[in-house]
Amino acid sequence: MSRPVRTAGALIMAAIVAAGAGACGNSDTGTEQSARPVDLAQLDVGSYATQPRELGPVKNPEQARMVEAERLANFVPAPSDIDPAFVHANPSIAKIFIEPKAALGRIMDVSRFAEAAPDFVAGFLSSAGSAPDNRGTDLVNAVLIFPDEQKASAAAAALERVDFEANERNTRVQLPKYPAAHAHWQPQEQSIGSWFATGRFVVYTWIYDYVKIFLEKVDFAELHTLVEKSLDRVVPSIGRFTPTPVDQLMTLPIDMDGMLNRALPRPREDSWIDPPGAYTGHGALHFTTDSAEDRRQIEAAGVDRFATDGTDLYRARDAAAAARLREDRGGLTKKFRGAESPKGLPVARCKEYIGNKTVVVRFYCSVTYDRYAAFAWSHQLLDAQQRISAQYALLVNAA
Repeated sequence: MSRPVRTAGALIMAAIVAAGAGACGNSDTGTEQSARPVDLAQLDVGSYATQPRELGPVKNPEQARMVEAERLANFVPAPSDIDPAFVHANPSIAKIFIEPKAALGRIMDVSRFAEAAPDFVAGFLSSAGSAPDNRGTDLVNAVLIFPDEQKASAAAAALERVDFEANERNTRVQLPKYPAAHAHWQPQEQSIGSWFATGRFVVYTWIYDYVKIFLEKVDFAELHTLVEKSLDRVVPSIGRFTPTPVDQLMTLPIDMDGMLNRALPRPREDSWIDPPGAYTGHGALHFTTDSAEDRRQIEAAGVDRFATDGTDLYRARDAAAAARLREDRGGLTKKFRGAESPKGLPVARCKEYIGNKTVVVRFYCSVTYDRYAAFAWSHQLLDAQQRISAQYALLVNAA
């Protein structure tokens, strides 16, 4: 199966599931290599850590807010949960946010965000398109957390008002199924924004139809039907999440079931859009470029935990499921060729991108240990080899 590779920009987003980062090959060979003992002392791990961390509780208020957003992510439906057509994710948009610009700046006027939502705690954004490269319709749901229901309700009205006032062509509209929603569109464009308060949350739904806009066609019924369909899934789902009281945010644990403890720490020189985080198997679907295929793989492997830091790490049902997941998450196609395995770690596999894109991450390595499947990437083969070797040692030492 051909998988997309990381662009240089995608390397910034180390929180993205490493689509294409899995290595491939003959599974029988992998079984033979797995039987060979690995001497950790012989691995070339460079300067990377090989001992698990004990991260403990959050260290500052900003980190606490981001961890709260990561917890929320596990309850936000993926766009493909709302409509199976929405599977093409845009990896350049921040998902975890405590400042709105990186996540919402291109789809909402955020110049007066602090004024409109002064008590905003944290947010999580879920987005995907019905076709790649802006050739279809984008569906975005951003869920914003507030200290209480009253502040969420006030923020929903204020955020819509600020965005409405930013463009004189905006026209307010009513959503028949959600009359309490604050929404507007531009009658000349097939796009809509909706702000709906539910409990301590504001759900901002944004839809943009590139095709109809190009063809200069509009269909409001189609837009409000999709907004309502989206809210039908999002509202009950996030209703199962219990936000942390604001005065207790500093008690939140950074990790979930030791996943980040086991994941390779991200080097300081790595840039990123989203912070390191630990999620459920469902949460992992938000960090992918093809949620339909990734859902199949994740559910087939029984993945219940996912962490992203210096590598992407999955916890599968058992060792066999982890091995299958590692096989499924990559493959030697015409865009990839095999690369040398790391020194002393033949069970790990590496590959090199040889496609026609010029600004991409070139090397990918992967490995499994017990229930865990790990994926690493780098512009340099040696660095990718060192990352996956250190990740393997981490998994062994954490066992």
